[in-house]
Amino acid sequence: MDSSDIDLKEIIGILRRQVRLIGLSFIVILVPVIIYLALATPMYRATALISIDAGGSNLLDPRETQNSQSAILNSRVDGEVEVLRADSTILAVVEKGELVRDPEFGARLGLRERIAIALGLDGAADRLRRAVGLRPSEPRSGEALVKSTISQVRSAVEVRRRGLTYLISVGVTSADPQRAAELANLYVDTYIERQVVSKTETINDARDVLQRQTENARQNLTRAEEDLNTFIDDNLARLEAESDDPSVGRIRRELESAQASRSTNVALLQATEDAAERSDWITVAATLEDSALDQLAREREQLLDRLSGETAGSQAEIDLRSALASVEQNLNETFAEAQGSVESRLDTISQNEQAAREQLRDALLRTDVSSEVVADLFNLQQNATIAREQYQRLLSRVQDLSALANVQVSDARVVSEALPPTSAASPNKRLFISAALVLAIGVGVGIALLNEYYIGGITSLAQLKNLSVARAIGTIPDSVSEGDAQLLGNQIIDAPLSQYSESMRKLRLAIDTNLAQGRAERTQESEGKQRGIVILVASALPGEGKTTSAIALARTYAASGKRTLLIDADLRRPSIGNYLNVTPEYGLIDYLDPDTSHKQLKPYVDTVENLIFVPAGHRSTKPTDQLINSDLFLKMIATVREEFDIIILDSPPVLPVVDSRYLAQIADIVVMIVRFANTTQTEFRDAATQLSEVIQPGVRLLAALNRNASPSRRSYYGSGYAGYYGDEKA
Repeated sequence: MDSSDIDLKEIIGILRRQVRLIGLSFIVILVPVIIYLALATPMYRATALISIDAGGSNLLDPRETQNSQSAILNSRVDGEVEVLRADSTILAVVEKGELVRDPEFGARLGLRERIAIALGLDGAADRLRRAVGLRPSEPRSGEALVKSTISQVRSAVEVRRRGLTYLISVGVTSADPQRAAELANLYVDTYIERQVVSKTETINDARDVLQRQTENARQNLTRAEEDLNTFIDDNLARLEAESDDPSVGRIRRELESAQASRSTNVALLQATEDAAERSDWITVAATLEDSALDQLAREREQLLDRLSGETAGSQAEIDLRSALASVEQNLNETFAEAQGSVESRLDTISQNEQAAREQLRDALLRTDVSSEVVADLFNLQQNATIAREQYQRLLSRVQDLSALANVQVSDARVVSEALPPTSAASPNKRLFISAALVLAIGVGVGIALLNEYYIGGITSLAQLKNLSVARAIGTIPDSVSEGDAQLLGNQIIDAPLSQYSESMRKLRLAIDTNLAQGRAERTQESEGKQRGIVILVASALPGEGKTTSAIALARTYAASGKRTLLIDADLRRPSIGNYLNVTPEYGLIDYLDPDTSHKQLKPYVDTVENLIFVPAGHRSTKPTDQLINSDLFLKMIATVREEFDIIILDSPPVLPVVDSRYLAQIADIVVMIVRFANTTQTEFRDAATQLSEVIQPGVRLLAALNRNASPSRRSYYGSGYAGYYGDEKA
């Protein structure tokens, strides 16, 4: 299978092997979530729905509408959403609902303050500050409390527009469902009230500005009328003389009569008002020539004369004062009626005067007076007309704004009040559990894959078979403890029917089968040159059991009648001699070293018939790859091929040193021993890839899973494979 392909069967196998790790991730993630859901306070959300009249409304003129372009209307709705979210709106809600003192939304003690109070340390900080000459901390001000409450309310309120409609939902979250509904309705009611107030204030401000402009227009109108009247009055005699129209003289006399009558009545009103202020009702009655008023004035005088002769506090004095008060009331009422009659007459005279002036203006404009006079008169009349129109227009607008301010309504209305929710909005148990399950599955599978490929070791033959870099041929069972690891090879002799011995025979069969298949892939020329079979037993790292497996495999071949040679090719850390209780004077290292005098190998005979082994001897003080790659070593291998059927090489681990890659070049088959649950897939892949790059065509790369205990490879990591780099202490 290509590394880029996805093998479902392989993934299922990985998950089955890592089921405990996945289950642990479920427990680690789900248990806290379940505890949180059990302890969390349920929060309820109530939602009120309001509709925005984006086009605006005018009760005085329902046909009037504002700009109805879609973009503008949408912008206005979005703007109202921001107004609802604004701090000023939240502050108004806080003030109206008195939420500063609310147990849920009001200012609360922080975690640090609660801990200090619980431990009795709430005053210790102030005492310490006084001790060092600092002022004690001041309690939070009212402004700070309001800001804290605003923050709490803001986090509990959600305002959002419903799609592209003109509907806005206002949701409030609270621990009490009834309280949540009350606050949601309070929020929208406060917003609508503020909108009405804002619109009314805006209209009133505009009305005040127009009122000032109206007053200026009224003054301009007065000046324009006065200028026109003054011009006519000053030039009336000359205008009449220049005019040929006899109506000008008649209108002039009417105007002068109206002016005289107006002056008389004005003087009459002023005189009567002055006399009334002095309570000189006789003079008032004589001036107005009102007999009823004269009779009341005389009755008042008689009552005053009689009252002056009565004893203070007597019944007669009281009766007289009561009668006097009644007469004075009648006097005031009668005087008011008389004054009204005079004022009405004065209004009529003023209207007649104004009509006469207008007739005179029209008549003068029609007559043949000088062009200069006509131009001046026309300009003055036009200025008065323009001033009058401007004044009337402003006055009408002021009256419209005053009426509009009194009937102002909000552009928003509540279409659905908030009701107490029946179920909690948070925590959403289904969502939490679903998310936790998804997270647990994701984390579990991720950790399983991480453990499968990078952290954890290979734990099954199926897992080993999934790795396409080598062919998995079997499993070496768990037979002895770590302290008895060197006795494994003895089981081939002492317990030939044991599970361990049987597994070694299975490995031998698998090796023979792959050798036969590999021969078919070689050329006849290369096959004819080689007789003995070279089997390289290797491992990715130290401590994977390759040496004990090499000994057991060699004894298995020897027991089957094959002439077998076991060579300790691990020149970095020779170990076969120790396992077979042989302490050689010299070995393979001395034979290959050109600086020594030992030019012959000293083989040793094992207890198993047909098995000869060559120990490596003492550790080399030179780079061993030079010895392995020498012509002498190659000649030695060629020689032993002629003498033995099977030659088994116990090699150094692949990843720490390079020797195994030289040995793999002369091997007919390579068997990698993989330590159960200790060698990761990455490490095995790296080692197998390095060997597959150097082996000859047709040479098979095999792998066996070793479940037996042996010294951990981790002991070599502390010094970076120090045992394979000449460190005696490793």
